[in-house]
Amino acid sequence: MANLLSGASGGITRIGRYFTIVSAIPAALFATYLYVLIKSGAWNGRLDWAKVFDGLQLADVALLTILTAAGALAANPLQFMLIQFMEGYWNGSLLRPLALLRTLHHRRRYLAIEEQINASAWYLSRLDADHRPPSNRATLDALRAEALNAEMRRVRAGYPDGLDEVLPTRLGNMLRRHERRAGSMYGIDSLVAVPRMAMTAQAPELSYLTNQRTQMELAVRTAILGFVAAVVTIPFMWHQGAWLLLAAAPYAVAYASYRGAVALAAEYGTAIATLIDMNRFAFYDRLRLAHPEDSTVERERNAVLMDILHADPGSRRNPPHMAFVPPAQPPEAVAEQAPGPASDEE
Repeated sequence: MANLLSGASGGITRIGRYFTIVSAIPAALFATYLYVLIKSGAWNGRLDWAKVFDGLQLADVALLTILTAAGALAANPLQFMLIQFMEGYWNGSLLRPLALLRTLHHRRRYLAIEEQINASAWYLSRLDADHRPPSNRATLDALRAEALNAEMRRVRAGYPDGLDEVLPTRLGNMLRRHERRAGSMYGIDSLVAVPRMAMTAQAPELSYLTNQRTQMELAVRTAILGFVAAVVTIPFMWHQGAWLLLAAAPYAVAYASYRGAVALAAEYGTAIATLIDMNRFAFYDRLRLAHPEDSTVERERNAVLMDILHADPGSRRNPPHMAFVPPAQPPEAVAEQAPGPASDEE
């Protein structure tokens, strides 16, 4: 989900801007933080913050620049893998038990939310219209039930529609929800269609989607580096007394960035849905498919189209059938083929 548009919004300028925002800036901040820790003398047991800038030389700046560039270049190809990790796709033997525990935690939370939504809705349904919101005569218990129902629905919006689709992390659940919902009313699988649809999308929708994706990936990268910085700080400050609390600063940045990534994932999902809503007919035109007469026909045709685009080897024995329309002819060709006016001799 997180990499739906990799390569689809290309161009050297955009690649350079993406690299600068998502890779170079976080890498520079992380390298600078490590430089400060090393130069502070904390590792040797003689903490002195004045040393950080007193001995700053051109060679240190050059080395810091090289390390920043190397770190950014090394991490950039790993962005897709990093986001999948943050989504909760933990397939290693060491992380699989943790993935199971976190999935069970979110499933229990999912069920508890559903229970509270149903209980508050049932309580409100038993009240007459004069004693439940938005009536001015609504009781305090009715107001509490209404507020609880609204809050639980808001929290429920962070999960997929099905219990069997719940993932181990908040980010994974938010992305999974929008991944399944975007285009579903048209019978479109967003994972399959959006990379192709991006080729025919209008600039405003594509720019909106690219910006949301970039912000989300920046938040994810910042969260990962912040957590690594917090872990690295502990051995440096282990013998420095209260300075050990310095590890809480990058951890707070990591936590805030991760929660921001979850919120941005919802915006990213909205951008994907918008792209599908506004550009699916241009997508049909590019594939030389006739426009559907209504939404029912559209869903039926897209069920076949998604099978074709999936390129499932199992479907090759009985390949699905679709009818194509000839390409539209330019006005000049139509004018040449049109019969001329009848001559006087005729």
